[in-house]
Amino acid sequence: MFKKRNIRVLHIGFGFIPWRGGGLIEYAEDLMEEQVRQGYEVYYFCSGRQYPFFRKPFLKRWRHKKGFVVYELINLPIYHGGDTGTIDDINSQICEYYFLKTLKEIKPDIIHIQELAGLPSSLIEIAKDYAPLIMTLQDYFLLCPTLKLFDFNYENCLEMNVGNKCVKCIGNVSMNKSKLIKNTIKYELKRILPFNFSQNIKNFLRKVYKNFSILSYTKAQPDIMPSEELIKFFQERREKNIKRLSMIDLLIAQSYKVEQIYKYFLGEKSNIITLHLTVKHIELISPKNNKVNYPIKFATLNGFTSIPKGAYLLWKTIKKVLSKGLKDRFELHIFGGIIDEIKRKIKEYKNIFYHGPYKVEELDKILENINVGIVPSIWEEAYGYVGIEFLAKGIPVIGNNKGGIIDYVKEGFTGWINKTNSPEELAEIMENIIKQPKSIEILNEKILKNRDIIIKTIRQHTLEMDDIYKNLLAKRGKL
Repeated sequence: MFKKRNIRVLHIGFGFIPWRGGGLIEYAEDLMEEQVRQGYEVYYFCSGRQYPFFRKPFLKRWRHKKGFVVYELINLPIYHGGDTGTIDDINSQICEYYFLKTLKEIKPDIIHIQELAGLPSSLIEIAKDYAPLIMTLQDYFLLCPTLKLFDFNYENCLEMNVGNKCVKCIGNVSMNKSKLIKNTIKYELKRILPFNFSQNIKNFLRKVYKNFSILSYTKAQPDIMPSEELIKFFQERREKNIKRLSMIDLLIAQSYKVEQIYKYFLGEKSNIITLHLTVKHIELISPKNNKVNYPIKFATLNGFTSIPKGAYLLWKTIKKVLSKGLKDRFELHIFGGIIDEIKRKIKEYKNIFYHGPYKVEELDKILENINVGIVPSIWEEAYGYVGIEFLAKGIPVIGNNKGGIIDYVKEGFTGWINKTNSPEELAEIMENIIKQPKSIEILNEKILKNRDIIIKTIRQHTLEMDDIYKNLLAKRGKL
C-alpha cells in the first residue's frame, strides 16, 4: 500500500492527449494520473502546441483533467519531426530559461524525463543539479534523430560515426512546422465546437483548415543547414547526448534489448535497469477461452503501418502462405494504419480483411474472434504494447526476434518466435499453426493460467516507480 506523501515529481515530455497520440504519451499520462491518485504532487513540463501567425514562445500553466499541473511550452522553435527526423535540438536558450523558471517555482523532489522530443537535451545538465534525475527509455531518440536506430537501407544502425548517415536518413526534411500547426488547429476546433454543432459547418471549417495557407507557413523557421554542417551537427548531437545520458542518475529501459543497445553506446557500467512499462487500457481487455475452428483468424495491430513495423515482411509472408494452397483455412485481419500500395493489393483476396484505424477502448471487442496475433516489426522494437494487448485477451503471439518483443513472446508459453525475422520462417510458423490448430488452445490455456504474471496493472507499475523514487531520494538523504 502507498503511504500518503507530499513528494513533488516533475515529469518532462512532449505534448498531451489528444493533441498527440501513441503509447509513449499514454504511458506518461497514465503514470501521472495514478501518482496523483496516490498522493503525489505531479507536474508536467512539455513542448506542446504550435500556433500560426505569431512566433514568440511562451509558457502556459494549466491543470490537466487527470489532476496534474502542466507547464506547456508553446511555439518553441525546435522542430520535432518524429520518424521523419529532428534537427537543432541540442540547446535552446528560451527553453532553458523557462525550464529553470519552472524548477524554481516547483522545487521538485524527483525529475522524471519521459522523452525529450521537441525539447533540447541540455535540460539534462540543468535538471541533474536540482533533484534525483530519472529517464525512461522508450525509443532511441537521443541516439537517433529518427527515433528507431533504423537507417535509410532499412537496417538497424549501431555505428558510432553517424553524421553522414543521419543526413541520408532524414533526406530533405524541412523545419516547417505545418504538421504541428495542423494538429493544434484540429485540437482547438474539436475543443471549441460543441458535439451538436451543424455537421455542414464542421465540414466547411474542415475544408478551410485543410487549405489554409498557414499550413505551409515557413517564415518563422530558419533555413535548413547545408549538408556539411548537418553532418557535423548530427555527429555532435550523438556525442553530446551520450555524454548527457551518462549524467542521469537512473535510466529505465523498457525492455532488455533497449538496455543492451544503450549500454553498447554508454558502456556496460552505465546506470541502466530494465523495467517493463504498461498502459491502463490493457487492464480493460477481458481474457477469453480461445476455441479454434477453421478458418484460423490471424490479426496484426498496426503491423502494416510502415516498413519498420513489418508491412512488407508480413505481406511477403501472406503471399507465401497463400501459395501453399491454404487460403480457405485462414484469414488475416488488419487493424490500424496500412501502406497504400498494400491496401490496394489486398482487395484481390477474400480472406484478407482491412478494418481501418481503431481506438484502444475498442480492443476488447475487436480481438474477441481473433485466434493468433502477429507482431512483425523489423526494427529493434522498444517493447510493442500490441503484443501485450493480444496476450491480455489470451491470444498467443507470433513475434519477430526483435527488441522487446522477445521479452513477452516465449516459445511454447505465450507464442512463437520468428528467429530469422524472415518471411520464409514466418510463413512456416503460420502453416504449422494452421495444420495444428490445437497448439493455439494449448498456449491460450497457459496464457490464461499465468495472466496475472504476464499482465501488469498501472497501479503495480506505480508501486515499482515509488520504490525507485524512494531509493534515489534515500541516496541523497532526502527521504
